[in-house]
Amino acid sequence: MEKKFRLPEFGYEVTIGKFANQADGAAWFEQGGTVVLSTVVSAASSEFPGFLPLTTDYKEHWAAAGKIPGGYFKRESKPTDKEVLVSRLIDRAIRPLFPENYFNQIQSLSTVYSVDKKHLPYTLSLIATSIALVTSKIPFLGPIGAVEMHRIDGKWVIDPSYQDTLRSDAKITVAGTDEGINMVEGRMDHVVESEFIDVLFIAHEVIKKQVAWQREIAKEVAREKEEIVDAFDWSLWKNHVDKFLTQDKLDLLFIADKATRSKAFKSLKNQFLESLKSEIEQLDISLTFVEYIFDDVLKNKLTNQMFVKNHRLDNRSFDRVRDISIEVGLLPFNHGSAVFKRGNTQALVSVTLGGGQDEQKVEDVVQDTLEKTFMLHYNFLPYSVGEVKPLRGPGRREIGHGHLAASSFKYILPNAEKFPYTIRIVTDILSSDGSTSMATVCGSTMALMNAGVPISSMVSGIAMGLISNDNGEFKVLSDIAGIEDAFGLMDFKVAGTDQGITAVQMDIKYKGGLSRDVFEQALQQARTGRLHILGEMQKVMTSPNANLSHLVPHIVSFKIPKERIGSVIGPSGKFIKEVIEKTDTTIDIEEDGLVKIFGHPGEKLDQAIMWIKTLAGLIEPGMKYEGKVKKITDFGAFIEIVPGQDGLLHISNMPKDLKVDYKDKLKVDDILKVEVVDYDNVTGRIRLKLS
Repeated sequence: MEKKFRLPEFGYEVTIGKFANQADGAAWFEQGGTVVLSTVVSAASSEFPGFLPLTTDYKEHWAAAGKIPGGYFKRESKPTDKEVLVSRLIDRAIRPLFPENYFNQIQSLSTVYSVDKKHLPYTLSLIATSIALVTSKIPFLGPIGAVEMHRIDGKWVIDPSYQDTLRSDAKITVAGTDEGINMVEGRMDHVVESEFIDVLFIAHEVIKKQVAWQREIAKEVAREKEEIVDAFDWSLWKNHVDKFLTQDKLDLLFIADKATRSKAFKSLKNQFLESLKSEIEQLDISLTFVEYIFDDVLKNKLTNQMFVKNHRLDNRSFDRVRDISIEVGLLPFNHGSAVFKRGNTQALVSVTLGGGQDEQKVEDVVQDTLEKTFMLHYNFLPYSVGEVKPLRGPGRREIGHGHLAASSFKYILPNAEKFPYTIRIVTDILSSDGSTSMATVCGSTMALMNAGVPISSMVSGIAMGLISNDNGEFKVLSDIAGIEDAFGLMDFKVAGTDQGITAVQMDIKYKGGLSRDVFEQALQQARTGRLHILGEMQKVMTSPNANLSHLVPHIVSFKIPKERIGSVIGPSGKFIKEVIEKTDTTIDIEEDGLVKIFGHPGEKLDQAIMWIKTLAGLIEPGMKYEGKVKKITDFGAFIEIVPGQDGLLHISNMPKDLKVDYKDKLKVDDILKVEVVDYDNVTGRIRLKLS
């Protein structure tokens, strides 16, 4: 039966029971002219998977904005980076909110069918997914709400229109339940910690209203939830592990070295499996299940032991950052490079500077085609964790980590007029033990400065964690290692300068909601750690190199009158193409008249600059050219000083020995050195003399 629900305060309208009725849950969600359909389907897992097999996808139809896809195939194909990022946003918000013993396959799909360019579909898709889940048979510990907070003209605005977001200098996406926040992601122009926490709790008040509305929807739809069958007797096997993991065994796992600790973990697990081998075989219990229970109980016991011992598994104090080493300029033929190592995490970063032709053009459903002059690509290589794995294209995690690191520099990079280069950063993770995205941030800062990119401030990043014991006490961990990411209740990445936060990503597994003082402690500890890392970076470099590498082609930029752009380009691009071909340069002209010429320093680059300025009418007496004779007349000769631009060498400006018989001495296509005598910027006439 079709039912409609409205939340007038936010302009929400959701329809249940009309669309996609063979899905376990479906929500047709509207706000203004933006329409999203979110569906969820579950299926029993054939074997125990050892993790929650949740697949989350977000798709944008080009028809939603009245567009046809570019390219040869003219249809939607592999997910765009933005679709991957929104998919991850939804996944990270809903994944912690399923029962710990629920392991059915789940597929969530949100499809954007209409966009009015006022109401953005991203957080709407997350809310619609929550509604689809709470009105389905799938056991879900939500609902959840989501908002986008933007700082516009110094004030924080809740879910502004698309046009208003273009003026925003900070964007923070917040999701959570009525109990607390469980997912945050954002980029910002130096937000201080106290302001950031205020924004989170303002957003949470809105989320509470969204959640209350969804509870009313779930109550009226009244869908019965499927029963979770305990096929393995969880309590029995948890008891087995609990008895096995005695204090002396746990003590053996507190080891500083990762490789040695990993061997100790593996040995302990093998001992446990061997001790119950006959029972496992007799009951035909999934070995994956037994290992999962072992890891789950071990995680809880080790966490409690950290509180007792007052230090972490690698024997660090809770606020200690691992040892850091940094090297810059180690790749001799790169424009800039750095290697950043923190503990066992090592990132090799390179910077390449290019021209306008190297900009990345990105088609977008909501916006017009974007031209990106800054790219950051993150590669997580299998050998970084000692694995054998085929190399494929970048996965969702790699796209997400690269996006987070790139967001850290959005308000740090120089503008196009000051530094008209296209910048590409590539990070290869050579060794991984947690915090690789933040190592990417730190390594990228050093590589940018090594390349001579005039960034306004140095950026560092740190990953924070959170653990809790059986007494409900919390400890915040600085610079978490890989194992702490898996064991902890929170993964909280913060990047910024000494002036404030520039990017953040937070995932909270704790379902009860965290208090303000926990956030305050985490952010203050993160700031202390971030500044410590910044200090280590400043021991190597404190500011960008004054000069670019000699390997970097130069970019010269200047403005020409907008009304003269057509004169420079010429019919069907004839003039500009000829200049590019003859000077071996790359030339870009923006709509506002900004010209960027990219080429190696020398005569040809100088020639290209002179030619473009001439075509644009930026001509002054005394300018000299090597011109070609185009036409000989009774009153002189017309000389092409640049492609598409002629000047008159009048007979009166010729030397005496040439005036008498210049018609015989000069031939068409002869090359002459000439100098501008006068230029009329109204008529465009140029008078020349021989130089």
